[in-house]
Amino acid sequence: MVTPALTTTTKKPPGKPRVVGHRTRVGIERRARTRSRIVAAALRVFAEKGTDSPVIDDFIREAGVARGTFYNYFTRTEQLLLAVSRSLEDDLMLSIEAEMSDLQDPVARLATGMRLWLGWARADPVWCAFIVKSRFRGALVEQQLHADLKNARQAGAFNFPSLEVARDLVVGTILEAMSRIMTTPVSKAYTDGVARGILTGLGLDVTRTNQLLKTPVPRLRRPVQQVGVKEPSSPR
Repeated sequence: MVTPALTTTTKKPPGKPRVVGHRTRVGIERRARTRSRIVAAALRVFAEKGTDSPVIDDFIREAGVARGTFYNYFTRTEQLLLAVSRSLEDDLMLSIEAEMSDLQDPVARLATGMRLWLGWARADPVWCAFIVKSRFRGALVEQQLHADLKNARQAGAFNFPSLEVARDLVVGTILEAMSRIMTTPVSKAYTDGVARGILTGLGLDVTRTNQLLKTPVPRLRRPVQQVGVKEPSSPR
């Protein structure tokens, strides 16, 4: 009887986390800076010429980059408009979140965030136009809105069929209000009315809604990217 030879397998030691080399890290940082430079230049071009008339050469000239460099990041004007809009949205959200860092109640967070958002749209109609032109929302906007809606429903304050329906109610109503703000001066009473309609539409009772809307709106202390802001301080 022949005994088969035993095969010995040697286990490899667990792999170490991949370390990004210095040159790779520098390259990533350089690309991020170049992209930010192009987006910042695009914001200036859009602010000066509007969102419909600029052409690719306008952005290349304003950014001071080579044509090939530009096309490494963007190929169409629409892509730049989307990048600028998302950058502006997330930047404002950072300022709003800074004012709500102590707020634990998701309903109060949502009410305060909406009023600050609409207030900034009133103060900077050019910023408002950027946001309305973009079909997609910034990642931070979606993340915070989803969390506040979910937590408020779990707490029993809101009553809506699904998070998707609630999200579209909030975003759709605010975008329609911003479309009006783009072309027609509106008062704080109007924007608070929009917030009231959204809160009651989500199922919040009238008494709580009234309490929230009587609360003073905080000022935005963190600087926000300004496009065509009419006032030096954040809107009330």
